[in-house]
Amino acid sequence: MISLEATITKVAESIDRLCTIEITGRGVIGPLYTAARARQGYPLCMEAARRLAEQVRPGDAVIIATGLPTYPWFYGEQDGPVGAATLARALVLGLAARPIVLTEAIHVDMCRAALRGAGLYARDIESALRLPTTGAVAPFPIDPQESVREAEIILEKVQPKALIAIERPGANEHGHYHGAKGFQLTDHCAKIDVLFERAKQAGILTIAIGDGGNELGCGLIRDVVVAEVPYAARCQCPCSGSIVPTFIPDVLVIASISNWGAYGIEASLALLLGRPEVLHSREVDRRVHELTAAAEANNDGPGLLDPGTDGVPVHLHGHLVELLSFMVQSGMDFGRLYKEPRYPWLST
Repeated sequence: MISLEATITKVAESIDRLCTIEITGRGVIGPLYTAARARQGYPLCMEAARRLAEQVRPGDAVIIATGLPTYPWFYGEQDGPVGAATLARALVLGLAARPIVLTEAIHVDMCRAALRGAGLYARDIESALRLPTTGAVAPFPIDPQESVREAEIILEKVQPKALIAIERPGANEHGHYHGAKGFQLTDHCAKIDVLFERAKQAGILTIAIGDGGNELGCGLIRDVVVAEVPYAARCQCPCSGSIVPTFIPDVLVIASISNWGAYGIEASLALLLGRPEVLHSREVDRRVHELTAAAEANNDGPGLLDPGTDGVPVHLHGHLVELLSFMVQSGMDFGRLYKEPRYPWLST
């Protein structure tokens, strides 16, 4: 008989493969994923889920940082806020966590809309820390000195057990932030890096999700990003540096679309816990996209306010969620994760 651990590992491999299918034509995810996997070993989404399940207890806070100002509007996209909201939902349902979303002030409304789309109340930090099914969205400073002070305040006030960055820009070797095509975003980005750096120094779990090499956490695979991603070695701004953030997280998840990395972590957590409802549904996915788009988050690619991410329309994201759900359910059936099998013939 195949062991439970072997079954989970096999499904975890499939989750990673599905979330890294290159459907947008960029051609960079394969080498980035291969590098991240080689340096971390275990399937990436499952490694993040395992670490979260180990660290987070009921009532514990988890900080989720998201929001990437897109050129030339310098306003956020649906990639990031959507995944932050659905992962927040999973952390609430699966671990009874208290999710706190941090972003730029200009992105607060879209992130609140995303949380509501995921079925959570979107309130202030104090409310989120004491109420179930509630998340918070709070602005983080753009000014570097203010960000240092705010990082200290948040770590003391929230005492998070984990920090997760989803499609979140990070500072390069010169302290500048960039989009995937090398345009500078420094003046528009909250300096959330300092919070992650302080948290890691304090031994708090840090997880990062990215899809292009310019996201916080991709410093783990800097050499491969520079070799494989256009504009990665030399940006298109006066700093003349790379687009690769210097911060190195405890876990780096690479996915074709950053939201998909969040979905993969949800699916992995659902499998670990034996609770398929931890992964959000196709209907929730559509609702989150639609409300986030209505709050002026664009579908990066065309830059329109159509529901979807990275040019991929919303119904295709729903298909991915359904496939992940089927993987989780199949893994539970054939991995004997139920005390009693759903189908008697599976017990023979």
